[in-house]
Amino acid sequence: MGPILLKPNYITPVWSGPRVNEARGLSGDTLYGESFDVSVHDGLVNDVDGGPFDGMPLDRVIAENKTAIMGELNHDGIVQIITMDAGENLSVQVHPDEAYAREHESDHEKAESWYILDAEPGASIICGTTTDDLDALRDATADDSVGDRYGRRVPVSEGDFVLIPAGTLHAMGEGVFALEVGSLGFKTYRLCDWGRGRELHVEQAFDVLDTSIRPEPAHFGAFDPKAPASVRRGVTHSLFTSDVVDVRGEWECPLGDRYAVLSCVGGHARVVTDDGAVELPRTVSALIPASAGSFTVEGTCRVLVSRVVDGRDGQRDGE
Repeated sequence: MGPILLKPNYITPVWSGPRVNEARGLSGDTLYGESFDVSVHDGLVNDVDGGPFDGMPLDRVIAENKTAIMGELNHDGIVQIITMDAGENLSVQVHPDEAYAREHESDHEKAESWYILDAEPGASIICGTTTDDLDALRDATADDSVGDRYGRRVPVSEGDFVLIPAGTLHAMGEGVFALEVGSLGFKTYRLCDWGRGRELHVEQAFDVLDTSIRPEPAHFGAFDPKAPASVRRGVTHSLFTSDVVDVRGEWECPLGDRYAVLSCVGGHARVVTDDGAVELPRTVSALIPASAGSFTVEGTCRVLVSRVVDGRDGQRDGE
């Protein structure tokens, strides 16, 4: 089975910027701040774009070809990929872990990571709090000032990669263009919306908030076509990993017993397997089925290679 391209599901949040439209060649006045590029979450399932499964929902394709696509994984989890452009600050929020999400939302844990595609001068993200005082944080929700008073601002630039585990207070800041690699969950609890008036979820957020989590981005630098080839671990979580791979010419990678998701974040990539090939312009992702055995990336490019973590691996956050 060859690489699988998917039709993006475009979303128009209130904070949308123009760079998703620009990267995808989308015209018109509607700004799509989010593109769900790989997802099997209810309501956001991608349809296959081309090939023998053209037009079929991805969850159905997986159900009918589970071993061929997923391999020997002992669960049905799939890495979720979202391209995002923050024309304004996103809400300050927190996501639940697996136990809370299952019990209260019939959902899954939402852990995520952001690879910074571009950032305007002075752009930053909130990742963590500047205080452990829960009473002070709760008081700040009354006037929607959590972000300004207690958000831990971290400057970012192209090539930064940061892991946002469940329980982390976080927000993408105005001027940040990013590709998100994350787990299947979707539930978000807002603690601050910068005066926009959308619903806050104070009680749920404090149920899951962990003020001890204060992530630091890893710095891989902007894509440089003259830099040497390399393979570096970007993020590691108990649910997924993502590697940052700079390709100069071609790079072959075995799949082992599980699928991978490839996302082009610099240059232009061609992805080849024994059963087919696809082109990946910048910001575009493809699902590589486990049955492909291996794949080769051709070109002068930077790609993220993201994989779900099987329970057998024994990997935990931060390892």
